[in-house]
Amino acid sequence: MSVLTKLEFERDLDCMEISLFAQCRALISEGMAAEVDQLIESRAGLESQDEIDRIQLIRDLASGSTALIS
Repeated sequence: MSVLTKLEFERDLDCMEISLFAQCRALISEGMAAEVDQLIESRAGLESQDEIDRIQLIRDLASGSTALIS
């Protein structure tokens, strides 16, 4: 579980102050690309579509590169 998500669950914190891009990048780095969709859904309407598209592209690239290894 990502550090950000773990803190949100354990301490009932809201990581909204941390950019969506930074949160998603942390999840992807930790091998949790699937959780990025959940995070994007929770922030729907709060972020620009360009930002969401950029994050989804990075997630897709990360998922594709791990699929090639497996």
